[in-house]
Amino acid sequence: MKTLLLALLVGCVSCRPESREKRYDGHQVLKVFPNLLENFKNIEALGEKYNLDFWHHPKHQNGTFDIQVSPDQITDVLNDLKLLGADTSVWIQDLQSIIDEAKPSDRQERAAGMISMQHYHSYAQINGFLSAIAASNSHATVYKLGTSLQGRSINLIRFSTGTTSSGAHKRSIFMDGGIHAREWIAPAVVLYMIDQLANNPNNDPDIASLLDKFDFYLVPLVNPDGYEYTRSGDRMWRKNMASSYGTHHSIFGRCGSDEMGVDLNRNFGHHWNPGNGGSYDQCQETYAGPHALSEPETQAMAHAIDSVASHALVYLNIHSYGQYMIYPWGYTAQLPPDAADLDHLGRVAANAIYHTHGHRYTVGEDTVVLYAAAGGADDYAKGHSGIKYAYTVEMGDTGRYGFLLPESYIQSSGEEIWAGVKAMAKELIQKYSL
Repeated sequence: MKTLLLALLVGCVSCRPESREKRYDGHQVLKVFPNLLENFKNIEALGEKYNLDFWHHPKHQNGTFDIQVSPDQITDVLNDLKLLGADTSVWIQDLQSIIDEAKPSDRQERAAGMISMQHYHSYAQINGFLSAIAASNSHATVYKLGTSLQGRSINLIRFSTGTTSSGAHKRSIFMDGGIHAREWIAPAVVLYMIDQLANNPNNDPDIASLLDKFDFYLVPLVNPDGYEYTRSGDRMWRKNMASSYGTHHSIFGRCGSDEMGVDLNRNFGHHWNPGNGGSYDQCQETYAGPHALSEPETQAMAHAIDSVASHALVYLNIHSYGQYMIYPWGYTAQLPPDAADLDHLGRVAANAIYHTHGHRYTVGEDTVVLYAAAGGADDYAKGHSGIKYAYTVEMGDTGRYGFLLPESYIQSSGEEIWAGVKAMAKELIQKYSL
């Protein structure tokens, strides 16, 4: 069903969990070098023992586990890591101080639908922006893909100048962000790309030619419930807001009432397997759900991806952090038969990104450069829907902030990802003689 949004949508405040904003005073983020091959599993076991939040998993021994630890656990965790012989350093001394530093400005927009690309925005402001574009741009249409668990719309905006000269559907590029609630930079960068396509604020001559060759489909906020909860409840929330499935118990004891939710990027239906990079345990950050596509958010996205499968060439699932351009498969180390094509186009994008602000992105297959993670959106887009060029894009940073990029990073992040998208599109125009 197509729904053109004509008014600023108001978030479902009444269905947000009633709680004060969760604070992370004294929480630390450790960088842990495994040193020994067996320590990969040993450190994962510590994560289960203490219910730790792993921000990053290394693929090789020269990489680090980035692990968030609460003040009451830090002594025990550090002692256990010392017994393992794992080199450990404190990356973030006080997580709350970083959260405070990266808080969005308390800024009122000048008018409904007019938003700055240099600020983080609420669900209502994002949808108001989409509405305003659809009302003023003849090439833009907003579609309601579905409704979240708490009743918020999951919306897509399409940019299309019509069919080809022969009447055929043009090739398309599909991008989405905000599947993980705490990764605010992802929806902000998707909004940046929407602004480029709709308003061309920099008078970029490439945009008209790209719209002549491609249709663009963009979903800025896949997980609106979780995103809104990060704005007022728990800044570090990752999952959606699903209530308890089953007994709501963990292998290490009963979860707290706030340990609900499903990791939507482990819930897609192509080789769904919680035991492979996800979890059967709802208390864990990577809980994959009771079954594939159990969540309304993933159902909506799967239907949207399937609906463009006949003409889509590129699918980009935007995340943070780590600076990676990774492609399927996440469920197996076996490469797809066209891995060379995926690798080449990924390196085209990474090269364009590097020449924008000097940031280097690692390109490779999911399990080779990062870690196994079955049930991901990129695997679904390629394996189920048949979209040839499917990628997970992990944006910055690799330095001070991790998931908590301040608003001052939005502009540069948007510029480099947009440069990568344009480079991909130009390469495909040549390859397919579009």
